[in-house]
Amino acid sequence: MLVLNVGPIFVARGIDRPSTFLIKSGLSPHSANFILYGKTRSIRLDHIEKLCKLLICEPSDLFVWYPDKNEALADTHPINKLKRKVAAESIQHLIADIPFKEIAEIAEALKEEKEKRNTLKTEKEA
Repeated sequence: MLVLNVGPIFVARGIDRPSTFLIKSGLSPHSANFILYGKTRSIRLDHIEKLCKLLICEPSDLFVWYPDKNEALADTHPINKLKRKVAAESIQHLIADIPFKEIAEIAEALKEEKEKRNTLKTEKEA
């Protein structure tokens, strides 16, 4: 079964109130609640696009696939890429027991990586 699973992305992005976030971003309260809590059977393509832009992700990041109990697919089948192997953790949880000095070093490394990506992006656009 393919399901919409945006919760881990909100956790990873540090968004504490995803419903409020989605509504402020232009989705209706009904749509926001279906995306977050409903057992939605369908989702509009423009909502997928909006979610990807807001959460800086790919459409495949929004979905998880759980195989049916009696379903046997080859391990090489492309849909297997949508299986979730590990639960997303919040950054706060990951760094909870790391000394502050090391957190500062990690933050600096992330900042350098971000600057490098921005430089590459700017060079490609030129």
